[in-house]
Amino acid sequence: MRPTALFILLSLAMALPSAAHAKKQKPDTPDDKLNCKQISGRMQVRILQLRGFEDRKQASGLARGIQAGMAATFGNLSHGTDPQGAYAEDIKSLHAYNQRLVELGCKSYDLESELKKTDPLATPSPTIPAPKKKKAPASVEPRATPAPAAAN
Repeated sequence: MRPTALFILLSLAMALPSAAHAKKQKPDTPDDKLNCKQISGRMQVRILQLRGFEDRKQASGLARGIQAGMAATFGNLSHGTDPQGAYAEDIKSLHAYNQRLVELGCKSYDLESELKKTDPLATPSPTIPAPKKKKAPASVEPRATPAPAAAN
């Protein structure tokens, strides 16, 4: 009986701390309030995290199934059970950030080339120039012509 109880306690001890890591933190600033520098910084970090995703070894289906079973048993521990889905979600948010940079008139990223790079020391940088702002045509107001003098 003791080895079984010890096994259960160890399983619980290992499963419960990961619940704190599974909770998503709230962003400190809403995405629509960020300026170009803040968006670029978030994109740099996310690109560095995602580089080489296809080359990394992923957890087996069995391991993900066990983790999902543990999540159902002990609570919300589903963080990491769908790495492909999380990757797709991160790519989608990168594209949204990139579009926001374009809307703000900032330099944007070539995401495909940045994600293909494998050097961990190469910092991602925006390479697509900012869209040129269209100059507003100078408003041409007709000059006021002096009223003809009244002849008496």
